[in-house]
Amino acid sequence: MTMTSAHTPPPGDSPPPGGGGDVLDRWLAQVGAELGLEMTGVDVAAILDLTRDVAHGVARPAAPLTAFLVGLAAGRDAAVGGTDTVAAVRAVTAAVHGLLDRRAVLDRRADETAQPIRPGPASSR
Repeated sequence: MTMTSAHTPPPGDSPPPGGGGDVLDRWLAQVGAELGLEMTGVDVAAILDLTRDVAHGVARPAAPLTAFLVGLAAGRDAAVGGTDTVAAVRAVTAAVHGLLDRRAVLDRRADETAQPIRPGPASSR
């Protein structure tokens, strides 16, 4: 089983919560085997990057749900289009990154055009 993973921290950095890369690699191998999935070529780092970007750019709970939707869409695309599953994951991940980029642009525009809130006249009683 070969997974592409760049989640092992550089020397001096702390390992990810729950242990280092070996723990994550073993867990993913176990889950993949349990679900009957071929894990060859899975880019773990890209999936972790996507979930990080969603968590910071949208909301933390959106990260695992987005990863779930990426998996569903990639599975659908691979089944319908007869494409490689890993390639489908890459394409769907890129589409979600594009959505995040467009969302960030819209958020910046909204911030730039927002009018400062001015206090209204004090109400008298």
